Amino acid sequence: MGAPAPRNRLLGHGDSGPSTGSPITVLLVHGWSCSRRQWKHQLPLLSRCYRTIDLDLPGHGDSPADLLAEPPTVEALAGSVVTLMKTRVPSGPIVVVGHSLGAAVAIEVARQQPGRVAHVISLDGLVHLGAYEKQDEAAVAKLLEPLVEDFRRCGDFGAAAVRMLDGFISARDRLPRDELAATCSALDARFGLDLYRSILSWDMREALAHTAVPVTAMCAAATLSPQVRRRYGTRLSLVPVAGVGHFLHLEAPEVVTPLIRGLIDTLAR
Repeated sequence: MGAPAPRNRLLGHGDSGPSTGSPITVLLVHGWSCSRRQWKHQLPLLSRCYRTIDLDLPGHGDSPADLLAEPPTVEALAGSVVTLMKTRVPSGPIVVVGHSLGAAVAIEVARQQPGRVAHVISLDGLVHLGAYEKQDEAAVAKLLEPLVEDFRRCGDFGAAAVRMLDGFISARDRLPRDELAATCSALDARFGLDLYRSILSWDMREALAHTAVPVTAMCAAATLSPQVRRRYGTRLSLVPVAGVGHFLHLEAPEVVTPLIRGLIDTLAR
């Protein structure tokens, strides 16, 4: 059994924008099986005025899985982001923009570091994850079964993950499967499945109840049913985006990027 990974190792990340004088630092956190490269449409506009850090979560992109000294959970991933934040951004307000899993990580970062995160911007994260709520072990196994069976058939976990994620896309002409595959990391099968189980077991209601951070949830308009509005409308500021699926920042960057930038501009005033 190998020695545990040193805890002072940092996530792989990019750091762009003004090195001094930025009123807000923006952290960009990708989703499950993706990488920081998916922020290619957002980085130019955001970093024009704000220091912007795009990171790879453990087990994704340039961040090895052994950065975690514990099983992959939403809370553990948030701890690795907090370590990076304390080292690279020791002071000043932070806005965390998270896609899917990244939005859950953002909420946990705010919970672990109360007062440091000024706002969370969720891109089809909390509303999407909220459709599942917290699942018990049997329900998690059932939800994972199609991915597990596809992996068993083809033997390529990355390909199975892409096929699953492909079902969450509406604007397929804007985000073809080969581009989706390019955003996916070479995710280890065991790590990926363990992390997905953790996502489905994460208690979003409990997490939101234990942090006062303001949250803006930008999401596919088709997902905003009356039930969702009743459930989260008082806790989340809901911003529907028409004609997109789960990867709205890649499917409609010309709409989503100015929305993100405009909200950050408002917060910076």
